[in-house]
Amino acid sequence: MPDLSRRALLAGAGLLAAGAARAANPQPQQAAPPPPVIGAALPLSGDLSLIGDECLRGIRLAADATDQAGGIAGKPVALVSADASNPAQATASVNGLITASHAGLVLSGGASDLSFPGSAAAELAQVPFIELNAPAAGITTRGFHFLLRTAPTTTTIGNFAARTIQERFAGRKIGLLYNTGATGAAIAAAATAALKNANLTIQLAIGYAPDVADLFAPAGRLKRAGAEIVLHAAGPHDVLAFFLAMRGQAWKPAALLGCGDGYALRETGAALGPLFEGTLVVAAPFYPPAAAAVADAYQRRYGMAPRGPQSLAAYVGAKLVFDTLGTVRGDPAKLLDALRATDIAQGGLANGWGVAFDHDGQNTRSFVALQQWNGTDLVPVG
Repeated sequence: MPDLSRRALLAGAGLLAAGAARAANPQPQQAAPPPPVIGAALPLSGDLSLIGDECLRGIRLAADATDQAGGIAGKPVALVSADASNPAQATASVNGLITASHAGLVLSGGASDLSFPGSAAAELAQVPFIELNAPAAGITTRGFHFLLRTAPTTTTIGNFAARTIQERFAGRKIGLLYNTGATGAAIAAAATAALKNANLTIQLAIGYAPDVADLFAPAGRLKRAGAEIVLHAAGPHDVLAFFLAMRGQAWKPAALLGCGDGYALRETGAALGPLFEGTLVVAAPFYPPAAAAVADAYQRRYGMAPRGPQSLAAYVGAKLVFDTLGTVRGDPAKLLDALRATDIAQGGLANGWGVAFDHDGQNTRSFVALQQWNGTDLVPVG
């Protein structure tokens, strides 16, 4: 017994000594993981640079708002942007964001032709890809697992345009003019099908190449066909070409319904002046009253009013992503499941959208609205 007691006493003394040593030399605490790098692949040069820059402004405003509220899991948003101005560059930019910048997720916006290859590159790398406003319906029908889109589709836009014609211009001769790129062609196809279902006949439909520089001949054909309402599914620069062609023909239809980013830009109105007055536009909401705080933040940061609804669409989508990342402690691997489980009623986001993703990754509570140019303001109609 005495020997056992002595051994126990020595062992106890050893434990006390070890504890004292640990207290004197505490183990270093593990460093908190760095915030996830968030990549933004956008067209920042070339013909689409204005659209891409407007999207980037919305993303940066969302990052500012997130940082002011405490960041993502207590850390500032780490945002890295890359130029993606053509399909090959879109692939390279997404790959570069993932491999060189170590982005844990990629945000995209600007054009459907760029979203197709960019999202494919992210899918191969198994990195979340969130499309903020490119609308081609086919983007989210490829069975991708790492892709979600927060904005409306070309099907939504085309169906809404057709319904507008049915409700407001029934009995008028309908002309359809469309850019054959990924967005314009898809809007035209959706509108054509919807008009056919409504037993409305298109008097004349004309498609033209995405790089067209002159629409004088198509404008003349629409004039000779007696088109009274023209639905124009345009690219970013086709709007100017069409209005100049109409002026050259000394003709304008009784009503013009424009779809496409160019129709919703203040710069288009500034370039065309009175020619553009009264033009109807189908687009995402352009800074409704609920988005006044975002518009004010835009004015403070950029010294000008928002140029188009693209920045607000990018803002609400990016803010949704940043907020959701916060709920999963900044872990991109948990982001997509958390977003798919999100349920926000329409009106819950700053532009009036809600959130509910379907099995394809499409936000079914995003929508477009009928708006009209009144001076420098794009205002809701009805």
